[in-house]
Amino acid sequence: MSAEMSVEEIMEKRGFHISASCAGKASYTKGVRCNGKRAYVVVTDANEEGAPASLDQPVRVGIYDAGSGDEVEPVRDIDSLRAYLESME
Repeated sequence: MSAEMSVEEIMEKRGFHISASCAGKASYTKGVRCNGKRAYVVVTDANEEGAPASLDQPVRVGIYDAGSGDEVEPVRDIDSLRAYLESME
């Protein structure tokens, strides 16, 4: 992960897109398949107040059913965005 790239560029390179909820809170989302179903991953800061602004910031990661929006897997707290991205390699 390049120090010269912004968090948004790094996330886009990994297939994530920035999106906002109805309440205006930003997150990074990515479509995936989970347990044979269409789903999406949501990455927010640890307080779920917005998208993480740095690779060293703690994050919450959830996977949700694309049709119903129900949790497919429990939300996980991860020490940093960097640690989450490295776990995907």
